[in-house]
Amino acid sequence: MLARGHLHPLVLLLRLLDSVQQVLFLVVAALVTQQPWLLVVAGVMFLVRLGTALARYLTLEYTLTGEELRIREGILERQERRIPLDRIQDLGFESTILRRVLGLTVVLVETASGRGVEARLDALSRQDADHLREVLLEARRTRLLAAPTPATGEGAPATPQPEPEPEPEYLVHRSSTSDLLLRGLTDLRLSAFVVTGFAALQLAEQLGFATQLQGLAGTVRQWLGQFSPLVLVALLVSLLLAVMAFGIATATLGNLVQFHGFSLTLRGTVLQRRFGLLTTRSKTLPLERIQRVTVEQPWLRRLLGLAVVKADSAGGSRAQGEDNAGGWDVVVPLAKLPVTDEILPALLPGIEATEFSWRRGSPLLVLRTTLQGAILATLAVAAFWSSSGAGALLALLLIPTWFVLGILTYRNLGLAVSPRFFALRHGIVGRYLAYVPTAKVQAVVVQQGPLALLLGLAEMTIYVAGGSPTRVPNLTIGDARQVAHEVAALAATAAAADW
Repeated sequence: MLARGHLHPLVLLLRLLDSVQQVLFLVVAALVTQQPWLLVVAGVMFLVRLGTALARYLTLEYTLTGEELRIREGILERQERRIPLDRIQDLGFESTILRRVLGLTVVLVETASGRGVEARLDALSRQDADHLREVLLEARRTRLLAAPTPATGEGAPATPQPEPEPEPEYLVHRSSTSDLLLRGLTDLRLSAFVVTGFAALQLAEQLGFATQLQGLAGTVRQWLGQFSPLVLVALLVSLLLAVMAFGIATATLGNLVQFHGFSLTLRGTVLQRRFGLLTTRSKTLPLERIQRVTVEQPWLRRLLGLAVVKADSAGGSRAQGEDNAGGWDVVVPLAKLPVTDEILPALLPGIEATEFSWRRGSPLLVLRTTLQGAILATLAVAAFWSSSGAGALLALLLIPTWFVLGILTYRNLGLAVSPRFFALRHGIVGRYLAYVPTAKVQAVVVQQGPLALLLGLAEMTIYVAGGSPTRVPNLTIGDARQVAHEVAALAATAAAADW
Protein backbone atom coordinates (compact mmCIF):
# COMPACT_ATOMS: atom_id res chain seq x y z
CA MET A 1 0.00 0.00 0.00
CA LEU A 2 1.42 3.36 -1.10
CA ALA A 3 -1.13 5.81 0.28
CA ARG A 4 -4.32 5.73 2.31
CA GLY A 5 -6.60 8.46 3.58
CA HIS A 6 -10.01 10.01 4.17
CA LEU A 7 -11.74 13.27 3.41
CA HIS A 8 -10.75 16.26 5.56
CA PRO A 9 -13.17 17.03 8.45
CA LEU A 10 -13.63 20.60 7.18
CA VAL A 11 -15.52 19.15 4.23
CA LEU A 12 -18.51 19.01 6.61
CA LEU A 13 -18.39 22.80 6.88
CA LEU A 14 -18.54 23.04 3.07
CA ARG A 15 -21.49 20.67 2.94
CA LEU A 16 -23.22 22.63 5.73
CA LEU A 17 -22.90 25.85 3.71
CA ASP A 18 -24.13 24.06 0.58
CA SER A 19 -27.15 22.72 2.45
CA VAL A 20 -28.02 26.17 3.79
CA GLN A 21 -27.75 27.61 0.30
CA GLN A 22 -30.03 24.92 -1.13
CA VAL A 23 -32.89 25.56 1.33
CA LEU A 24 -32.48 29.33 1.70
CA PHE A 25 -35.05 30.07 -1.01
CA LEU A 26 -37.66 27.85 0.66
CA VAL A 27 -37.05 29.51 4.03
CA VAL A 28 -37.47 33.00 2.54
CA ALA A 29 -40.60 31.87 0.67
CA ALA A 30 -42.05 30.45 3.91
CA LEU A 31 -41.44 33.70 5.78
CA VAL A 32 -42.92 35.84 2.99
CA THR A 33 -46.01 33.70 2.35
CA GLN A 34 -46.38 32.59 5.99
CA GLN A 35 -46.65 28.93 4.97
CA PRO A 36 -45.21 26.78 7.80
CA TRP A 37 -45.18 23.63 5.66
CA LEU A 38 -42.44 25.19 3.49
CA LEU A 39 -40.26 25.40 6.60
CA VAL A 40 -40.89 21.70 7.22
CA VAL A 41 -39.86 20.85 3.63
CA ALA A 42 -36.76 23.02 3.98
CA GLY A 43 -35.86 21.33 7.26
CA VAL A 44 -36.24 17.83 5.79
CA MET A 45 -34.13 18.76 2.73
CA PHE A 46 -31.48 20.28 4.99
CA LEU A 47 -31.24 17.19 7.21
CA VAL A 48 -31.18 14.79 4.23
CA ARG A 49 -28.38 16.67 2.47
CA LEU A 50 -26.36 17.08 5.64
CA GLY A 51 -26.90 13.44 6.58
CA THR A 52 -25.75 12.27 3.15
CA ALA A 53 -22.62 14.43 3.45
CA LEU A 54 -21.90 13.08 6.94
CA ALA A 55 -22.32 9.48 5.77
CA ARG A 56 -19.93 10.08 2.86
CA TYR A 57 -17.35 11.68 5.14
CA LEU A 58 -17.50 8.82 7.66
CA THR A 59 -17.32 6.02 5.09
CA LEU A 60 -15.17 7.29 2.22
CA GLU A 61 -11.67 5.88 2.17
CA TYR A 62 -9.15 5.88 -0.67
CA THR A 63 -6.25 3.46 -0.99
CA LEU A 64 -3.45 3.60 -3.55
CA THR A 65 -1.45 0.44 -4.23
CA GLY A 66 1.09 -0.41 -6.87
CA GLU A 67 -1.70 -1.70 -9.11
CA GLU A 68 -4.79 0.43 -8.52
CA LEU A 69 -6.57 3.32 -6.83
CA ARG A 70 -9.45 2.00 -4.70
CA ILE A 71 -12.24 4.21 -3.31
CA ARG A 72 -14.85 2.85 -0.89
CA GLU A 73 -17.90 4.69 0.42
CA GLY A 74 -21.50 4.20 1.54
CA ILE A 75 -23.43 2.74 4.48
CA LEU A 76 -26.70 1.21 3.24
CA GLU A 77 -25.45 1.06 -0.32
CA ARG A 78 -21.77 0.19 -0.22
CA GLN A 79 -19.73 1.12 -3.29
CA GLU A 80 -16.16 0.22 -4.14
CA ARG A 81 -14.52 1.72 -7.22
CA ARG A 82 -11.22 0.25 -8.46
CA ILE A 83 -9.23 2.18 -11.04
CA PRO A 84 -6.14 0.40 -12.45
CA LEU A 85 -3.04 2.57 -12.16
CA ASP A 86 -2.18 2.40 -15.85
CA ARG A 87 -5.73 3.50 -16.74
CA ILE A 88 -5.55 6.78 -14.86
CA GLN A 89 -5.45 9.43 -17.53
CA ASP A 90 -5.07 12.65 -15.56
CA LEU A 91 -5.04 13.79 -11.97
CA GLY A 92 -6.39 17.30 -11.50
CA PHE A 93 -6.69 19.67 -8.56
CA GLU A 94 -9.31 22.39 -8.13
CA SER A 95 -9.63 24.83 -5.26
CA THR A 96 -12.12 27.68 -4.89
CA ILE A 97 -11.40 30.73 -2.73
CA LEU A 98 -13.21 29.22 0.27
CA ARG A 99 -11.38 25.92 -0.11
CA ARG A 100 -8.05 27.74 -0.35
CA VAL A 101 -8.83 29.60 2.87
CA LEU A 102 -9.60 26.28 4.54
CA GLY A 103 -6.53 24.61 3.02
CA LEU A 104 -8.62 22.11 1.02
CA THR A 105 -8.35 20.77 -2.53
CA VAL A 106 -10.69 18.81 -4.80
CA VAL A 107 -8.89 15.90 -6.50
CA LEU A 108 -10.27 14.81 -9.90
CA VAL A 109 -9.31 11.42 -11.29
CA GLU A 110 -9.89 10.88 -15.00
CA THR A 111 -9.49 7.78 -17.15
CA ALA A 112 -9.70 7.16 -20.89
CA SER A 113 -13.32 5.98 -20.60
CA GLY A 114 -14.63 9.20 -22.14
CA ARG A 115 -16.95 9.82 -19.16
CA GLY A 116 -14.86 12.70 -17.85
CA VAL A 117 -14.16 12.57 -14.11
CA GLU A 118 -14.10 8.96 -12.94
CA ALA A 119 -13.63 9.76 -9.24
CA ARG A 120 -13.91 13.01 -7.26
CA LEU A 121 -12.38 13.42 -3.82
CA ASP A 122 -13.91 16.56 -2.30
CA ALA A 123 -12.06 17.54 -0.32
CA LEU A 124 -8.56 16.56 0.84
CA SER A 125 -6.03 18.65 2.67
CA ARG A 126 -3.42 20.21 0.43
CA GLN A 127 -0.74 18.02 1.97
CA ASP A 128 -2.71 14.81 1.37
CA ALA A 129 -3.50 15.84 -2.22
CA ASP A 130 0.15 16.63 -2.99
CA HIS A 131 1.23 13.35 -1.41
CA LEU A 132 -1.32 11.40 -3.45
CA ARG A 133 -0.09 13.01 -6.67
CA GLU A 134 3.59 12.40 -5.89
CA VAL A 135 2.99 8.78 -4.95
CA LEU A 136 0.86 8.21 -8.05
CA LEU A 137 3.47 9.71 -10.39
CA GLU A 138 6.24 7.70 -8.75
CA ALA A 139 4.19 4.50 -8.94
CA ARG A 140 3.49 5.10 -12.63
CA ARG A 141 7.18 5.74 -13.26
CA THR A 142 8.16 2.59 -11.39
CA ARG A 143 5.73 0.48 -13.44
CA LEU A 144 7.17 1.88 -16.68
CA LEU A 145 10.71 1.08 -15.58
CA ALA A 146 9.70 -2.43 -14.49
CA ALA A 147 7.85 -3.21 -17.74
CA PRO A 148 9.45 -6.09 -19.70
CA THR A 149 11.40 -5.09 -22.78
CA PRO A 150 11.57 -7.07 -26.04
CA ALA A 151 15.18 -7.99 -25.22
CA THR A 152 14.40 -9.62 -21.89
CA GLY A 153 10.86 -10.87 -22.50
CA GLU A 154 8.18 -11.31 -19.90
CA GLY A 155 9.55 -14.56 -18.55
CA ALA A 156 13.16 -13.44 -18.26
CA PRO A 157 14.57 -12.73 -14.81
CA ALA A 158 14.15 -9.10 -13.81
CA THR A 159 17.27 -7.02 -13.85
CA PRO A 160 17.75 -5.10 -10.60
CA GLN A 161 16.99 -1.44 -11.18
CA PRO A 162 18.83 1.31 -9.34
CA GLU A 163 16.82 3.54 -7.05
CA PRO A 164 15.37 6.28 -9.31
CA GLU A 165 16.52 9.77 -8.53
CA PRO A 166 13.98 12.57 -8.14
CA GLU A 167 13.23 14.08 -11.52
CA PRO A 168 13.75 17.83 -11.92
CA GLU A 169 10.88 20.02 -13.01
CA TYR A 170 11.41 22.32 -16.00
CA LEU A 171 9.36 25.37 -16.86
CA VAL A 172 8.11 24.98 -20.43
CA HIS A 173 5.93 28.10 -20.67
CA ARG A 174 4.49 30.82 -18.49
CA SER A 175 1.77 33.16 -19.74
CA SER A 176 2.13 36.84 -18.93
CA THR A 177 -0.75 39.19 -18.17
CA SER A 178 -0.30 40.79 -21.59
CA ASP A 179 -0.70 37.35 -23.24
CA LEU A 180 -4.00 36.81 -21.42
CA LEU A 181 -5.18 40.32 -22.29
CA LEU A 182 -4.44 39.62 -25.96
CA ARG A 183 -6.29 36.31 -25.70
CA GLY A 184 -9.40 38.15 -24.53
CA LEU A 185 -9.03 41.00 -27.01
CA THR A 186 -8.79 38.57 -29.94
CA ASP A 187 -11.63 36.30 -28.76
CA LEU A 188 -14.47 37.85 -30.78
CA ARG A 189 -17.36 35.44 -30.43
CA LEU A 190 -20.25 37.74 -31.36
CA SER A 191 -22.36 34.74 -32.35
CA ALA A 192 -22.89 34.06 -28.64
CA PHE A 193 -24.68 37.39 -28.29
CA VAL A 194 -26.91 36.59 -31.28
CA VAL A 195 -27.86 33.20 -29.83
CA THR A 196 -28.47 34.73 -26.39
CA GLY A 197 -30.68 37.46 -27.88
CA PHE A 198 -32.73 34.93 -29.87
CA ALA A 199 -33.16 32.75 -26.76
CA ALA A 200 -34.28 35.80 -24.75
CA LEU A 201 -36.93 36.63 -27.37
CA GLN A 202 -38.20 33.05 -27.34
CA LEU A 203 -38.38 33.10 -23.53
CA ALA A 204 -40.25 36.42 -23.56
CA GLU A 205 -42.79 34.95 -25.99
CA GLN A 206 -43.29 31.89 -23.80
CA LEU A 207 -43.83 34.10 -20.73
CA GLY A 208 -46.42 36.23 -22.53
CA PHE A 209 -44.31 39.33 -22.94
CA ALA A 210 -44.47 39.31 -26.75
CA THR A 211 -47.24 41.95 -26.89
CA GLN A 212 -45.32 44.31 -24.61
CA LEU A 213 -42.18 43.79 -26.68
CA GLN A 214 -44.07 44.58 -29.88
CA GLY A 215 -45.36 47.80 -28.34
CA LEU A 216 -41.85 48.69 -27.22
CA ALA A 217 -40.54 47.97 -30.71
CA GLY A 218 -43.17 50.28 -32.20
CA THR A 219 -42.15 53.04 -29.80
CA VAL A 220 -38.52 52.59 -30.74
CA ARG A 221 -39.40 52.75 -34.45
CA GLN A 222 -41.28 56.00 -33.93
CA TRP A 223 -38.33 57.44 -32.02
CA LEU A 224 -35.88 56.40 -34.74
CA GLY A 225 -38.16 57.86 -37.42
CA GLN A 226 -37.29 61.40 -36.38
CA PHE A 227 -33.63 60.93 -37.36
CA SER A 228 -32.06 61.21 -40.79
CA PRO A 229 -30.68 58.07 -42.51
CA LEU A 230 -27.12 59.23 -41.82
CA VAL A 231 -27.82 59.52 -38.09
CA LEU A 232 -29.52 56.10 -38.10
CA VAL A 233 -26.41 54.52 -39.66
CA ALA A 234 -24.27 56.22 -37.03
CA LEU A 235 -26.54 54.88 -34.25
CA LEU A 236 -26.42 51.37 -35.71
CA VAL A 237 -22.62 51.46 -35.96
CA SER A 238 -22.39 52.79 -32.40
CA LEU A 239 -24.65 49.98 -31.16
CA LEU A 240 -22.55 47.39 -32.97
CA LEU A 241 -19.35 48.84 -31.53
CA ALA A 242 -20.90 48.83 -28.05
CA VAL A 243 -21.83 45.15 -28.39
CA MET A 244 -18.31 44.35 -29.62
CA ALA A 245 -16.77 46.33 -26.75
CA PHE A 246 -18.94 44.47 -24.24
CA GLY A 247 -17.95 41.12 -25.78
CA ILE A 248 -14.25 42.04 -25.72
CA ALA A 249 -14.46 43.24 -22.12
CA THR A 250 -16.22 40.10 -20.87
CA ALA A 251 -13.90 37.81 -22.84
CA THR A 252 -10.82 39.62 -21.54
CA LEU A 253 -12.00 39.52 -17.94
CA GLY A 254 -12.98 35.86 -18.27
CA ASN A 255 -9.59 34.89 -19.66
CA LEU A 256 -7.73 36.82 -16.96
CA VAL A 257 -9.75 35.09 -14.25
CA GLN A 258 -9.61 31.59 -15.75
CA PHE A 259 -5.96 31.48 -16.87
CA HIS A 260 -4.37 33.80 -14.29
CA GLY A 261 -0.81 32.70 -13.50
CA PHE A 262 -0.82 29.97 -16.18
CA SER A 263 2.34 27.87 -16.15
CA LEU A 264 3.29 24.68 -17.97
CA THR A 265 6.04 22.53 -16.49
CA LEU A 266 7.59 19.21 -17.47
CA ARG A 267 8.76 16.65 -14.94
CA GLY A 268 10.17 13.57 -16.57
CA THR A 269 7.44 12.58 -19.01
CA VAL A 270 4.59 14.33 -17.19
CA LEU A 271 3.31 17.81 -18.00
CA GLN A 272 1.59 19.88 -15.36
CA ARG A 273 -0.58 22.95 -15.80
CA ARG A 274 -1.37 25.40 -13.02
CA PHE A 275 -3.74 28.33 -13.46
CA GLY A 276 -6.76 30.18 -12.11
CA LEU A 277 -7.58 33.23 -9.98
CA LEU A 278 -10.87 32.57 -8.19
CA THR A 279 -10.67 28.80 -8.70
CA THR A 280 -7.11 27.53 -8.92
CA ARG A 281 -6.51 24.44 -11.01
CA SER A 282 -3.60 22.06 -11.30
CA LYS A 283 -3.54 19.02 -13.52
CA THR A 284 -1.02 16.47 -14.73
CA LEU A 285 -0.86 15.22 -18.30
CA PRO A 286 1.50 12.32 -19.09
CA LEU A 287 3.06 12.66 -22.53
CA GLU A 288 2.08 9.12 -23.46
CA ARG A 289 -1.58 10.07 -23.00
CA ILE A 290 -1.55 12.89 -25.56
CA GLN A 291 -3.62 11.89 -28.58
CA ARG A 292 -3.47 15.08 -30.64
CA VAL A 293 -1.92 18.56 -30.49
CA THR A 294 -3.50 21.50 -32.30
CA VAL A 295 -2.20 24.99 -33.05
CA GLU A 296 -5.22 27.24 -33.57
CA GLN A 297 -5.17 30.64 -35.30
CA PRO A 298 -8.55 32.28 -35.96
CA TRP A 299 -8.34 35.09 -38.50
CA LEU A 300 -7.49 37.93 -36.09
CA ARG A 301 -4.86 35.92 -34.24
CA ARG A 302 -3.36 34.77 -37.53
CA LEU A 303 -3.16 38.39 -38.66
CA LEU A 304 -1.26 39.25 -35.45
CA GLY A 305 0.95 36.14 -35.59
CA LEU A 306 -0.60 34.63 -32.42
CA ALA A 307 -1.73 31.09 -31.70
CA VAL A 308 -3.29 28.88 -29.02
CA VAL A 309 -1.89 25.38 -28.42
CA LYS A 310 -4.16 22.62 -27.16
CA ALA A 311 -3.59 18.95 -26.39
CA ASP A 312 -6.33 16.32 -26.52
CA SER A 313 -5.95 13.35 -24.21
CA ALA A 314 -7.84 10.07 -24.27
CA GLY A 315 -11.37 10.35 -22.99
CA GLY A 316 -11.92 13.95 -24.06
CA SER A 317 -13.49 15.26 -27.26
CA ARG A 318 -14.19 18.78 -28.46
CA ALA A 319 -15.08 20.72 -31.56
CA GLN A 320 -12.62 22.97 -33.34
CA GLY A 321 -12.02 26.26 -31.53
CA GLU A 322 -13.78 25.30 -28.30
CA ASP A 323 -12.17 24.56 -24.95
CA ASN A 324 -12.87 21.57 -22.79
CA ALA A 325 -14.59 22.20 -19.45
CA GLY A 326 -12.16 24.00 -17.17
CA GLY A 327 -9.78 24.68 -20.06
CA TRP A 328 -7.94 21.41 -19.40
CA ASP A 329 -6.99 20.98 -23.06
CA VAL A 330 -5.14 24.32 -23.21
CA VAL A 331 -1.36 24.07 -22.86
CA VAL A 332 -0.53 27.56 -24.18
CA PRO A 333 -3.36 30.12 -23.77
CA LEU A 334 -1.77 32.49 -26.31
CA ALA A 335 1.72 33.15 -27.64
CA LYS A 336 3.59 34.27 -30.74
CA LEU A 337 3.74 31.57 -33.41
CA PRO A 338 7.55 31.04 -33.07
CA VAL A 339 7.05 30.42 -29.33
CA THR A 340 4.38 27.79 -29.98
CA ASP A 341 6.70 26.06 -32.47
CA GLU A 342 9.39 25.86 -29.78
CA ILE A 343 6.93 24.30 -27.31
CA LEU A 344 5.75 21.51 -29.64
CA PRO A 345 8.74 19.18 -28.91
CA ALA A 346 7.85 19.26 -25.22
CA LEU A 347 4.41 17.89 -26.11
CA LEU A 348 5.39 15.61 -28.99
CA PRO A 349 8.98 14.39 -28.51
CA GLY A 350 10.61 13.72 -31.86
CA ILE A 351 8.60 16.24 -33.86
CA GLU A 352 11.58 18.61 -33.94
CA ALA A 353 13.45 16.08 -36.10
CA THR A 354 10.50 15.44 -38.42
CA GLU A 355 10.32 17.05 -41.84
CA PHE A 356 6.79 17.31 -43.17
CA SER A 357 6.23 17.10 -46.93
CA TRP A 358 2.89 18.83 -47.39
CA ARG A 359 0.41 17.53 -49.96
CA ARG A 360 -2.44 19.62 -51.27
CA GLY A 361 -6.06 18.60 -51.49
CA SER A 362 -7.87 18.30 -54.79
CA PRO A 363 -8.70 21.42 -56.91
CA LEU A 364 -12.15 19.87 -57.25
CA LEU A 365 -12.72 21.33 -53.78
CA VAL A 366 -13.26 24.74 -55.43
CA LEU A 367 -15.86 23.26 -57.82
CA ARG A 368 -17.61 21.47 -54.97
CA THR A 369 -17.83 24.62 -52.86
CA THR A 370 -19.09 26.63 -55.85
CA LEU A 371 -21.79 24.04 -56.55
CA GLN A 372 -22.88 24.23 -52.92
CA GLY A 373 -23.18 28.00 -53.28
CA ALA A 374 -25.17 27.60 -56.50
CA ILE A 375 -27.59 25.19 -54.80
CA LEU A 376 -28.07 27.59 -51.87
CA ALA A 377 -28.56 30.53 -54.24
CA THR A 378 -31.17 28.64 -56.27
CA LEU A 379 -33.12 27.68 -53.14
CA ALA A 380 -32.95 31.27 -51.82
CA VAL A 381 -34.18 32.76 -55.10
CA ALA A 382 -37.07 30.28 -55.23
CA ALA A 383 -37.99 30.99 -51.58
CA PHE A 384 -37.99 34.80 -51.81
CA TRP A 385 -39.14 35.37 -55.42
CA SER A 386 -42.82 35.59 -54.53
CA SER A 387 -42.23 38.23 -51.83
CA SER A 388 -39.24 40.14 -53.19
CA GLY A 389 -39.49 39.70 -56.96
CA ALA A 390 -36.32 40.61 -58.81
CA GLY A 391 -34.68 41.51 -55.47
CA ALA A 392 -34.40 37.80 -54.79
CA LEU A 393 -31.76 37.62 -57.52
CA LEU A 394 -29.33 39.19 -55.05
CA ALA A 395 -29.04 35.67 -53.61
CA LEU A 396 -27.02 34.79 -56.73
CA LEU A 397 -24.12 36.62 -55.09
CA LEU A 398 -23.75 33.45 -53.01
CA ILE A 399 -22.16 31.76 -56.03
CA PRO A 400 -19.06 34.01 -56.35
CA THR A 401 -18.86 34.20 -52.53
CA TRP A 402 -18.72 30.42 -52.24
CA PHE A 403 -16.23 30.33 -55.12
CA VAL A 404 -13.86 32.62 -53.18
CA LEU A 405 -14.36 30.52 -50.02
CA GLY A 406 -13.48 27.42 -52.02
CA ILE A 407 -10.23 28.98 -53.26
CA LEU A 408 -9.24 30.05 -49.72
CA THR A 409 -10.06 26.62 -48.32
CA TYR A 410 -8.07 24.90 -51.09
CA ARG A 411 -5.02 27.13 -50.55
CA ASN A 412 -4.98 26.47 -46.80
CA LEU A 413 -5.55 22.71 -47.00
CA GLY A 414 -2.54 20.45 -46.67
CA LEU A 415 -1.61 17.11 -45.11
CA ALA A 416 1.62 15.29 -44.39
CA VAL A 417 2.45 11.74 -43.31
CA SER A 418 5.69 10.84 -41.56
CA PRO A 419 6.63 7.61 -39.75
CA ARG A 420 5.75 9.11 -36.36
CA PHE A 421 3.20 11.86 -37.04
CA PHE A 422 0.25 12.73 -39.23
CA ALA A 423 -0.16 16.49 -39.78
CA LEU A 424 -3.15 18.44 -41.09
CA ARG A 425 -3.30 22.12 -42.06
CA HIS A 426 -6.66 23.71 -42.87
CA GLY A 427 -8.78 26.85 -42.56
CA ILE A 428 -10.42 29.61 -44.58
CA VAL A 429 -9.16 32.95 -43.29
CA GLY A 430 -7.77 31.50 -40.08
CA ARG A 431 -5.38 28.57 -39.97
CA TYR A 432 -5.44 25.41 -37.88
CA LEU A 433 -2.69 22.80 -37.53
CA ALA A 434 -3.24 19.34 -36.06
CA TYR A 435 -0.54 16.79 -35.21
CA VAL A 436 -1.54 13.20 -34.47
CA PRO A 437 1.07 10.61 -33.39
CA THR A 438 0.62 7.60 -35.66
CA ALA A 439 1.03 5.32 -32.63
CA LYS A 440 -2.23 6.73 -31.23
CA VAL A 441 -4.35 6.06 -34.33
CA GLN A 442 -7.19 3.60 -33.67
CA ALA A 443 -9.02 3.69 -37.00
CA VAL A 444 -9.06 5.49 -40.35
CA VAL A 445 -12.38 5.94 -42.17
CA VAL A 446 -12.99 7.19 -45.73
CA GLN A 447 -16.48 8.58 -46.43
CA GLN A 448 -18.29 10.04 -49.46
CA GLY A 449 -21.48 12.09 -49.51
CA PRO A 450 -23.73 12.39 -52.60
CA LEU A 451 -22.01 15.50 -53.99
CA ALA A 452 -18.54 14.19 -53.14
CA LEU A 453 -19.40 10.89 -54.81
CA LEU A 454 -20.43 12.75 -57.96
CA LEU A 455 -17.12 14.67 -58.07
CA GLY A 456 -14.91 11.77 -56.99
CA LEU A 457 -14.03 13.37 -53.66
CA ALA A 458 -13.92 11.87 -50.17
CA GLU A 459 -13.41 12.79 -46.50
CA MET A 460 -10.91 10.89 -44.40
CA THR A 461 -11.35 10.74 -40.61
CA ILE A 462 -8.63 9.62 -38.21
CA TYR A 463 -9.84 8.33 -34.84
CA VAL A 464 -7.72 8.11 -31.70
CA ALA A 465 -8.41 6.57 -28.29
CA GLY A 466 -11.42 8.49 -27.09
CA GLY A 467 -10.11 11.86 -28.22
CA SER A 468 -11.27 14.28 -30.88
CA PRO A 469 -11.35 12.83 -34.42
CA THR A 470 -9.26 14.55 -37.11
CA ARG A 471 -11.15 15.09 -40.37
CA VAL A 472 -9.43 15.69 -43.70
CA PRO A 473 -12.04 16.88 -46.24
CA ASN A 474 -12.04 17.14 -50.02
CA LEU A 475 -9.42 14.60 -51.09
CA THR A 476 -9.76 12.66 -54.31
CA ILE A 477 -11.00 9.18 -53.56
CA GLY A 478 -7.66 7.77 -54.73
CA ASP A 479 -5.63 10.08 -52.48
CA ALA A 480 -7.94 9.44 -49.53
CA ARG A 481 -7.53 5.67 -49.85
CA GLN A 482 -3.77 5.94 -50.31
CA VAL A 483 -3.27 8.21 -47.28
CA ALA A 484 -5.63 6.08 -45.20
CA HIS A 485 -3.59 3.00 -46.11
CA GLU A 486 -0.32 4.75 -45.18
CA VAL A 487 -1.62 5.98 -41.82
CA ALA A 488 -3.19 2.61 -40.96
CA ALA A 489 0.04 0.79 -41.84
CA LEU A 490 2.11 3.13 -39.66
CA ALA A 491 -0.37 2.73 -36.81
CA ALA A 492 -0.21 -1.06 -37.10
CA THR A 493 3.60 -0.98 -37.07
CA ALA A 494 3.61 1.23 -33.97
CA ALA A 495 1.07 -1.02 -32.23
CA ALA A 496 3.15 -4.13 -33.00
CA ALA A 497 6.22 -2.45 -31.53
CA ASP A 498 4.36 -1.96 -28.23
CA TRP A 499 3.69 -5.68 -27.82
